[in-house]
Amino acid sequence: MPGVNVAGPNITIGGTNVNVHGGNLNVSAQSYLNVTAGASASSEVVVYGGGGGGFGGVAPVGVTSIGTLDVTGADETYTDTVTEQVPTTEEYCVDQVSYHMAYRAVQAVCIDDTGAPHPASQVDGGRDVASGYSGEVFRCLAGTRLQVNLGELVNGQASFDHGQTMACEKGEALVHRPGGELSCAPQTPQRDCNERSLLRRYGPGIKIIEARMAEEVCVPQTRTVMKEVTRQVQRVRHAEGKPMVFDGGVGQGVY
Repeated sequence: MPGVNVAGPNITIGGTNVNVHGGNLNVSAQSYLNVTAGASASSEVVVYGGGGGGFGGVAPVGVTSIGTLDVTGADETYTDTVTEQVPTTEEYCVDQVSYHMAYRAVQAVCIDDTGAPHPASQVDGGRDVASGYSGEVFRCLAGTRLQVNLGELVNGQASFDHGQTMACEKGEALVHRPGGELSCAPQTPQRDCNERSLLRRYGPGIKIIEARMAEEVCVPQTRTVMKEVTRQVQRVRHAEGKPMVFDGGVGQGVY
């Protein structure tokens, strides 16, 4: 009947504008059907309609978002660069002065005010100077300066290829001290023409002395220092959780 509300199960009604609450409903209608489901989630609607009827289906299912998905054992490996201080042993030199006795070749010249060299006078004719001798070895004429070259013995021969030079002031002689020490000292006063007489007697010669030689030597030492070392290492960390979105699949409504 038109305008009638009926509540009850399994009712079949023919007519127009019918509102039914609850139960199972079979309706044959000519115009349209307005159905309000009851409280029960298991209500069922079966519609047999003629021309001009409408259908209201299941509402669309909304998109679901899971904020963070934490999966046990989800680790990742990455490369990290680390810088660290590493103790390192290094070798270095400590310079020390070493003394040893060696034979040295000695020759001398006298330099005048013009820079011209002249032979120096040796005080005796012997080649070797005794290690305990104390006194003059070479002298110069007045007004000139003594210049001494110190060489070495190579296979018994005097060599000045890698020699050393020492210069004295005017009026000084080359003096030998016990132990082979050579130095410049004021000449012992002598009669005039003494140097020329010495040159005529002994000539310009080379002296061999046994002297204490000083040289710098490297004494190896070791020490521990900290050095900065950069290297790459492999590390493992938990993967960061990321949002997951589900869309579609079973249960998606069609409308």
